[in-house]
Amino acid sequence: MARYSTQHKQQTRARILDAADRLIKGRGIEAATVQDVMREAGQETLIAGVERSFSELTAGLEDLDDRAFLRAIIRRYLRQVEDADLASACPMTLLLPEVARADDAFRMAFATRTARLITGVAPRFPGEDEHAKRETAVATFAALAGAVSFARAAATPRARRRITEATERLLADALHL
Repeated sequence: MARYSTQHKQQTRARILDAADRLIKGRGIEAATVQDVMREAGQETLIAGVERSFSELTAGLEDLDDRAFLRAIIRRYLRQVEDADLASACPMTLLLPEVARADDAFRMAFATRTARLITGVAPRFPGEDEHAKRETAVATFAALAGAVSFARAAATPRARRRITEATERLLADALHL
């Protein structure tokens, strides 16, 4: 069982209290159930986890040229398939179906925050203009998240390797890396 740092526990507690505060103010104490509070706090945790994962993914790559940056991003993202401990996985590879089941407000919050992350790295992607670069970044991260999810479901290490290696080659070719 994973142990969490004191800081992580404090952040989780703060998210739960913030969610409870919003729900109690919005619905009243009688209508704000524990289930609702935990659902809301969990949604916030998911978004925070995506932001943290993205930060870890790009950490230390700032000084690389664009091609080396993109190669590193692709390799780092696909490497998570090898980690049997899903606690450190990018939440997008595990929880996108939960986002799809969420209400419109949460899906909008998720979209806004992930769009901001992708917009931050989009200038590093190939493309003729800002829009093309952003679309390339979106497609790349969609392919990476899908490949990781698919590879995790594969029955053997060999099959997982084939999926990640094929994805890396395809993206490298498409991005001219």
